[in-house]
Amino acid sequence: MIYGNFNDLEIIKIAISMEEEGMNFYTSGAKYTSGKLRDFLLHAAGQEMAHKEKFTRLYNEFLEKKNGFNDEYLFEPDVAAYLKSMVENQVFSKKPKTDDAFKDLKTAVADAVQAEETTAALYTQMYEGAKYQEVKNVLAILIEEEKEHAKYFKGILEEISKQS
Repeated sequence: MIYGNFNDLEIIKIAISMEEEGMNFYTSGAKYTSGKLRDFLLHAAGQEMAHKEKFTRLYNEFLEKKNGFNDEYLFEPDVAAYLKSMVENQVFSKKPKTDDAFKDLKTAVADAVQAEETTAALYTQMYEGAKYQEVKNVLAILIEEEKEHAKYFKGILEEISKQS
């Protein structure tokens, strides 16, 4: 669980780190697979990249509304490392990947659904503990994005199940 009273920009930076972690997780898994499974993992990594880009735009929008707020501290190595540590291993495991890291396509997609649902649950816990409305507003956006992503992967899982 992520603790602390973060501001809206810090929350978005944490979300960007989480998307990077997911992107790296799927890309790493793709190295040990082939065929449709590899294609899915690379597609999932692309989805995480798209989320990262969307959250980066969101960050810039919120920063612009702050009328000259100095966000340089968020890019200092110690602060960036701290915010990144908030999400490490929260959703995606850092364990080394082996040849059987992803059993099959159906398992990989089911794991992707679980990761998105876990991320939404994590943001929901943060939402419930947030003290400031601006932070709640950001978290509400993040929660909705992750729920939509889970729904998307569930659709893929349903298609795979129909073909089985």
